[in-house]
Amino acid sequence: MITNATAPSAATQTPAPTAASDSNTPEAKAAAAASNFESFLQLLTAQLRNQDPLSPLDSTQFVQQLASFSSVEQQIETNKLLRQIVGGDTQSTLDGATQWIGKEVEAPVSDVQFAGQPMRFRINPSDKGTASEVIVKDAGGNIVYSESLTPGQTEFTWDGSLLSGGTAANGGYTIDAQYTQGGAVTDTEPMTAVAHVTEARLVNGAVNLVLDNGGTVDPSTVTAVRATS
Repeated sequence: MITNATAPSAATQTPAPTAASDSNTPEAKAAAAASNFESFLQLLTAQLRNQDPLSPLDSTQFVQQLASFSSVEQQIETNKLLRQIVGGDTQSTLDGATQWIGKEVEAPVSDVQFAGQPMRFRINPSDKGTASEVIVKDAGGNIVYSESLTPGQTEFTWDGSLLSGGTAANGGYTIDAQYTQGGAVTDTEPMTAVAHVTEARLVNGAVNLVLDNGGTVDPSTVTAVRATS
């Protein structure tokens, strides 16, 4: 006599518990889905091997199980492909950014990192007035240096000089140009830093260019690039 040793339905299987801190990550979810899929294949094989041919598994339930786990399998493969694409794009972008290394670039900046070396800037024209003064502030917002600009001046270099004398300590500063019209201050805007690219680096998944003045810029903000000998 043939016995009906039907395997338990895959829908009733309960995955082994995992730590709450790990089970919510995409990798853990993908691993769990893959594990469930492999378990289903084993159950399905046992089910087909041991079912009673005179009383087989209901065809509707069987098809539903197949469709459900086929969808899981497709999702697993899709997730793998997406991770490969994202990883490839990131690496490709970083590789492309290395072409900037050694070149001189210009990019609008306000916050800069002084590292003991003179920092060059280009003064941008403005329809709100004429650039008349450069103002340097420390991280606390205190003015540590200022310098009047001559009419038509287009470049400025800060060597770390302070109003109080001496040289500024290494660290973060803001450097802006102040514009006036008719003797009144009309606007304050960032200047354009002129520096050499020394490194391309991933910061929070985005490529940044590291400059020889200690600052970093987004490649999309670069307004000029020049080859240097």
